[in-house]
Amino acid sequence: MDVWRRSARSSRKDKIRNTVIKQKVNLVRSLLDDIKTNQLEWYGDVQRMEEWRLPKEVMKWSPPGRRKLGRPKLNLGGRD
Repeated sequence: MDVWRRSARSSRKDKIRNTVIKQKVNLVRSLLDDIKTNQLEWYGDVQRMEEWRLPKEVMKWSPPGRRKLGRPKLNLGGRD
């Protein structure tokens, strides 16, 4: 929202609501739409990468096995 506020030439001190700023800049999309679009673009970039690239390996990684159920045991620094 800060980018659109600056493009409308108003500051936070002016205490203008976000809806008014959106109307000033004729904004149709929301900030969440922009974030989702960027995430989908990044996902597509990673999918087109070679298999050995680190971002693709991280995206495909899944933890081996299953964790134990319940609360983990309290570790008291070697004292049993």
